[in-house]
Amino acid sequence: MHSPYPALNDRARGWLRFLYEKAVTPDDWSSRGTPNDWWDKSSTAPMCAFPRFDLSESTYALTMMADQTPAWREVYSKITDELCQRHTTHWAAIDWLTQIGHDPDRENYPDGWYEALIPAHMRGKYDAPGWTANGIKPCGIEPDPIGSTGNLFFRGFFNLVLSTHKYISGDDRWEQPFNITGYQDQKFSWTHKKIAEYLSSQWAERPEGPHCENTKIWPYCLSAAGLGLLLFDGTTGKNTHDVFDSWQEYARDNYMSVNDKGELEWFTMYYDPVLDHHHTRGAASGLSVSLYMLPQNREFASFLYEAAVHTLGWNNPRMPIARLPDPRIALIGLIMAREMGDHTTASRLGAFAENNFEPRYFGDDDDRFGWWFGLDEDWPRGQLSSLMMMNEVGKAGSWSQPFTNPNLDKFNQPTVSGVDKIPAFVAKRVA
Repeated sequence: MHSPYPALNDRARGWLRFLYEKAVTPDDWSSRGTPNDWWDKSSTAPMCAFPRFDLSESTYALTMMADQTPAWREVYSKITDELCQRHTTHWAAIDWLTQIGHDPDRENYPDGWYEALIPAHMRGKYDAPGWTANGIKPCGIEPDPIGSTGNLFFRGFFNLVLSTHKYISGDDRWEQPFNITGYQDQKFSWTHKKIAEYLSSQWAERPEGPHCENTKIWPYCLSAAGLGLLLFDGTTGKNTHDVFDSWQEYARDNYMSVNDKGELEWFTMYYDPVLDHHHTRGAASGLSVSLYMLPQNREFASFLYEAAVHTLGWNNPRMPIARLPDPRIALIGLIMAREMGDHTTASRLGAFAENNFEPRYFGDDDDRFGWWFGLDEDWPRGQLSSLMMMNEVGKAGSWSQPFTNPNLDKFNQPTVSGVDKIPAFVAKRVA
């Protein structure tokens, strides 16, 4: 019988149970420990193969769930608080804290990296994306992973996680000073507000955008950082997001090329201001940016999305869906297709995902859910499964709504409380 009340489907409840278990099970993210194996530190190498990306991407579907079933706020708040705590640790910033100087292995990268990720004339003399190069000139070693010149992606995604916790819980816990683990286990005190303000002020001084890895500026990460500022402003009434509005105009003028027909020719993967090098990819490469751009500028996001769909033939029923090297591309395409109301592309990519991304229930009671992507691993990939879960929650517009029309009335509405473990109604599948 169909319920008139908002609910999560079986898959979403199964994923929520597993994510709750991941979040509340103690593990050691310090320099002396190792995160549990179920935290994804492998996907989309070399750029995203760090467990902090599992932390941030786990929040996306949670934000949507919190709007779908706001009475479960205590469970969602507990999960996001645990994600925030892990993001303060050594393992969250492990690349910035251990990748000191230039990569000593940069002459031995796989051939595929040279073809796709590195300027052709710099083979063997250039650090691949994913190598942060803390300590290179002119900055020297910067021990604080938040208060640094580079490492934008660390504080940008962390601010998004913190803003998600604030939006879901209404709790000011992270407005109190807390410690971030830095180089050689030094500790640096920050608050959520100070992180957002530092990010915004640094960005204002650099209209092209702050660096992620030293000497690389990524539109992808900047778009995500802007989204975190937008949600921060929506929950606090502050005004930190203006820097993104200025930057997106800069991006239109400098990080893409449009031909005389108004078609996207290429998009900047990253820009190296030292070399004055735009590492560009084809018209489909703006797709990953469109996911974060959508709640901030729907027109710009739509342009990037449509260019990718046309290039990849996803909306052409006569063209088969090609299996791409990284499932992330199709996942983002599916999310965007649903958000944009592109039913043809959503249907085709959805069927492709069902047939190729290995969705399945697991656990002792068969009550957890994830996607395995044919990888024959012990756990579903956290980064990729979190993205895929966004298609199981709510309806078209559910991703954008918390950022464009945040629901703050929920804090004055009834909620489930006193939960010492995830509720039975979340844990069990409907027969």
